[in-house]
Amino acid sequence: MMLAGREWLAIHTPGHTEDHLCLLDPDSGLLISGDHVLPTITPHISGMSYAADPLAGFFASLDKVANLGTQLKLALPAHGSPFTNVVERVEHIKEHHVERLDKLRQIGADFDRPATVMDIAKHLFSARAQGPMADSETFAHLEHLRLAGEFDRREREGLLEYVRVS
Repeated sequence: MMLAGREWLAIHTPGHTEDHLCLLDPDSGLLISGDHVLPTITPHISGMSYAADPLAGFFASLDKVANLGTQLKLALPAHGSPFTNVVERVEHIKEHHVERLDKLRQIGADFDRPATVMDIAKHLFSARAQGPMADSETFAHLEHLRLAGEFDRREREGLLEYVRVS
């Protein structure tokens, strides 16, 4: 698409939201990364999605951006200052989510009973970070692990409960 006299490529990058797009000016290496790649914080991955596994979609989207490699010169994020180390930042964001998955595996091993998303979120996020966004992101990560066969899910009294598969 033409914008400001430049030809921009729209790159579908679901994860933060299903319809998220990054815009790339291939001539200058400028990436409008929006909420997909942020310089100092990690994007929220919502569990409230039509996608069965929004975290897997986010990982694939991060890989799509990382594969642009040296073509990327500068990113303009939705939050924070412009930054240059896009591929390195993508790797840090992926590592953060892998660490979250590892922490969920440990939480699941420590629980001696099925637990709700909110119960698990209390152990995954700090007290200050508790709330709907923490619950939503916990759900997205639990669903990723459930679809990988590492957790089971059941419904009891209208609530979803998760338990780690031994």
